[in-house]
Amino acid sequence: MRANSRYLLLVLSTFFMLSGVQAQKNSYSPYSRFGIGDITKEGFGRNQGMGGIGYGLRESNHINYMNPAAAAAVDTMSFIFSTGVAGNTMQLRGSEGTHNVSNITLSHLAIGFPVSRIWKTNIGLVPYSQMGYKIIDVDLAEQSEHYYEGSGGINQFFLGNAIRITDNLSAGINLSYMFGALNQSRDLMFPGSERTFSVRSKSRAIVGDFHLRYGLQYSGRIMEDYRFTLGVIYENKTPLNTDQDWLIINELTTEIGQARDTVHNYVATSSTIELPARYGAGFSFGRENKFLVGADYTIQQWSDVSFLDQQRDSLVNSSSFSVGAQYTPDYTDFRSIWRRIHYRLGFHYTDTYLRLRGHQLTDYGVTIGMGIPYGNTRSTFNFSVDIGKRGTREFNLIQENYVMFNVSLSLHDFWFHRRRYE
Repeated sequence: MRANSRYLLLVLSTFFMLSGVQAQKNSYSPYSRFGIGDITKEGFGRNQGMGGIGYGLRESNHINYMNPAAAAAVDTMSFIFSTGVAGNTMQLRGSEGTHNVSNITLSHLAIGFPVSRIWKTNIGLVPYSQMGYKIIDVDLAEQSEHYYEGSGGINQFFLGNAIRITDNLSAGINLSYMFGALNQSRDLMFPGSERTFSVRSKSRAIVGDFHLRYGLQYSGRIMEDYRFTLGVIYENKTPLNTDQDWLIINELTTEIGQARDTVHNYVATSSTIELPARYGAGFSFGRENKFLVGADYTIQQWSDVSFLDQQRDSLVNSSSFSVGAQYTPDYTDFRSIWRRIHYRLGFHYTDTYLRLRGHQLTDYGVTIGMGIPYGNTRSTFNFSVDIGKRGTREFNLIQENYVMFNVSLSLHDFWFHRRRYE
């Protein structure tokens, strides 16, 4: 099979697989009830192994959509395909005891290739937020039961373009189409009373709109062998067009049957969900195929946004800090696979966008990972583990102790390169 045909089949299979991503339930956190759900950690396996850094990372054989300008580092004849799976196991600890949950899902699909000598492109699909919870709240004094349930999330299909302005400076932009559905229901029931109406409320917000991220990177050398990269990104505040369905029903159960009364029924009501402005900066420093260190800092202004035309008092501005490192003993030693492996370590800390009962939730963890090269190629298998904690048991809240893992494959080949045989 010719090389061009193989690449075409690879691209087609990638986008056939896209349809299965949004159908998977990938969150079981009670905190995903607020806002647009859990905000997914950015980056692929290489990023996740180093604490999630990416704004200042620049490498020719990996896709880094975190900074759109990073795509300019791709070689002129390179073709990169990346996919992976992510999962987690989580222990929820509250005043009523503990509960364990786990899941696994497709984490991303992406391709990267050159358009010209100075223009490079990335295309991919990643989750942006995830919603999945089921909560029961019993009020003994009022003899009532509250049931809360949610599912869905927002996905991000991105088209990234980067240009090399000079040998050291590159700029890029990610045009993303944000789509998905947020499904939520709330039931108020009075099981001890036969003459009191129960209230059932269901809502669905269907999102579909465009979003932009801008990026810059400046890269240079120090003493020939050492390279540094500085990167910045920016996203403006963006309203996403949303169609909302909303149904409220009063229900009375008696000995002779049920009586229902539809109080409100709105179908496809136009509204918006706003994404906040985001500012990010990062750097990396290292020696090629030997070591690398880096750090990122991000701010998002969630206190300024509204959801479905309503302000959410539980949302506050968030900030995060990540630091990571990578070490390779000897990338040229083909006698020992262990000396060619990229060993990774990182740490991340986030003041999340949730403030509950007067307390802003924090999320922090330690990451470890490795990149295993495939033979004498630039393709790699990437593994990472993130061990962390979110929330607290104080203030009658819930503490989440989690272990997240990411397994990804980054395939690198040369586009339109004809192999010659003697």
